[in-house]
Amino acid sequence: MGLTRILRTTQVTLTHSFYADEGKVDVDSGNVTATLKRLSGTVVDTQTAGHTGLGDYTYPVPAQALVDTFRLEWSGLFGGVAVTAVDYVEVVGGFLFGLAEARHRHQFLRDVARYSTADLAAKRIEVEQEFENICGQAWVPRFGRYALSGRGYEQIGTPVTMLRTLRAASISGVALTQSELDQVSLTDSGILRRPTGVPWPAGYRNVIVEVEHGNDYPPDPIKEAGILRLRSRISSTTTEIPDRAISFAPAEGGTYRISTPARTRTGIPDVDGVLERPGWTRRTRAAVA
Repeated sequence: MGLTRILRTTQVTLTHSFYADEGKVDVDSGNVTATLKRLSGTVVDTQTAGHTGLGDYTYPVPAQALVDTFRLEWSGLFGGVAVTAVDYVEVVGGFLFGLAEARHRHQFLRDVARYSTADLAAKRIEVEQEFENICGQAWVPRFGRYALSGRGYEQIGTPVTMLRTLRAASISGVALTQSELDQVSLTDSGILRRPTGVPWPAGYRNVIVEVEHGNDYPPDPIKEAGILRLRSRISSTTTEIPDRAISFAPAEGGTYRISTPARTRTGIPDVDGVLERPGWTRRTRAAVA
């Protein structure tokens, strides 16, 4: 299972590899079927996956005009057993930074043989997720689908901030009309507010909402901090400092105290100094059960 983020309006071909223990295996007979579904379960597309090598199957994700998140199911018969492997595809409105920008900023990243595009893209997702968790907001337009518990009030909290659009909502399985959706006010703090006297009925996970959230684009300091964090994540396995160390003494003398990571910091002063700037950290008041 993996997550891939792709830019809206672009088509990207994804690859999934099937393994038996550590060796790649092909489908017994027939084909592998790739099925793209929205998080609601609606099937968007189904195709026979391409076969590019032992155990490797491909699927061209159709270009999407809107930000969204999809479940990509790869199904086939392996060893006499019906197997379905799942990947997730998130269509976003942008990235924290471009991979070409990162390679330009740091010369050692220009070694494509050592740092492939796929490796950098995977590490970029790690950086984006970390920044979003620390700051409490997405720095580019993104999509979310959430099951919320109504409390009988006109407002209900979501687990995200910087709400942009309420795409869909349902209460106990009944979808709100477009007119009802248009009457819901969206807040930067992640609150969805219905008109006075029109509450979100009380219940456990009885409200399903689909929202677009996030900023239009990341500020330059956030982008630069993201590139710096990418560099640290890429090179983290090459350091000779033990993982549990909080200080070290080099052979030439002196003792250095290591800045350590925590829930709200990366452990890199130049990065954390940017993330801690006033106004760049938001917290939700979510009512997610």
